[in-house]
Amino acid sequence: MRLVRLQMDIARMMIVQARGWAARARREGRSDLGASAIEWAIISAIVVGLALGVMYAVRSVVQDNTDKIEDGSNT
Repeated sequence: MRLVRLQMDIARMMIVQARGWAARARREGRSDLGASAIEWAIISAIVVGLALGVMYAVRSVVQDNTDKIEDGSNT
């Protein structure tokens, strides 16, 4: 479960960082929204990757516990 918490914390930090970049760009009057779109796409891909990692970690724990329960009931 620590892995899940770590991945979620990393995802939150990345979102905060991206929002900071966007806010700074707006303050500076930059209109390079294309770069911002690319940055958001990259960040989104990373967040999706983290979510998949969490999903596989949870699935692994559930599968391990399921196997233990099945082994216990067969003996």
